Amino acid sequence: MNALVYRGLLLFFKNKQAVVGSFVGALIMIGLYVFLLGDSIVNQLSMLSNPQLVVDTWMLAGVIGIASASSTLGSVSQLIRDKERNVYTDFMISPVSKSKIMLGYFFSTFLISTIITLAVIIVSELYIVFLSDGAFLSLPNFGLLALAGILTVFCSSSFMFFVASFFRRIDTFSTMTSIIGPLLGFLTGCYVPIGSLPEATQNVIQYFPLTSGVVLIRRVLTENAFASDNSEAVQAIKEELGIVMNYQHEILVPVLILIVSSIVFLGIALWNVKRIEMKR
Repeated sequence: MNALVYRGLLLFFKNKQAVVGSFVGALIMIGLYVFLLGDSIVNQLSMLSNPQLVVDTWMLAGVIGIASASSTLGSVSQLIRDKERNVYTDFMISPVSKSKIMLGYFFSTFLISTIITLAVIIVSELYIVFLSDGAFLSLPNFGLLALAGILTVFCSSSFMFFVASFFRRIDTFSTMTSIIGPLLGFLTGCYVPIGSLPEATQNVIQYFPLTSGVVLIRRVLTENAFASDNSEAVQAIKEELGIVMNYQHEILVPVLILIVSSIVFLGIALWNVKRIEMKR
């Protein structure tokens, strides 16, 4: 299993297209903010003492969330390539258990996405401090931000691993990921403020597992931006931007949602792989 994890890391970071592709979702988010949404959202929040910082931190929280999800799309595609080239079949007929082989693929995806997400978190923190005139997060809050990012990666990896378990050809999987990538941005409320969407859409977003991770990231990253503002106005704005969402006012609930949904997705994926192999 360790050899598979190392192999996955090596193959991914040697593939420049895969590495660049992992940032496509985050770049779309930045482009939407810079060219379409940024100024209008800032103007809507003019009652705040520092609306630009609020919007910057909200946007960067979305970038981190999107990066944690989109980076799994590129890394999990190695599983599909191996299926197409029959390398996967060679692994499956080896003495190593099928579960260990699949976990090797999973943990390589998880580690790759974790590295990319932590790098995006560091860049985002530097952007907030040096370009948005914000303050560094305290050490406990930075640790909480890193933990939220890792939990989101774990959930994203499990979800994409579950999706990948149904595919055997890289071209069909690539078509699917081109749809899933942007869709994840909307389903987690990263591309537009959640409060501006219809109520039915808000309900879907609220109960989508990855949303819990993005909400956690937003809560930590935007905390300092609201420090000197009226609490009632802040609460309404946080609900509008998806920084808090009904049951997710507490930290424990979104953490549990991420962990439980990750275990469910991973468990179904492993079961699906064994089911398919038994039919062959």
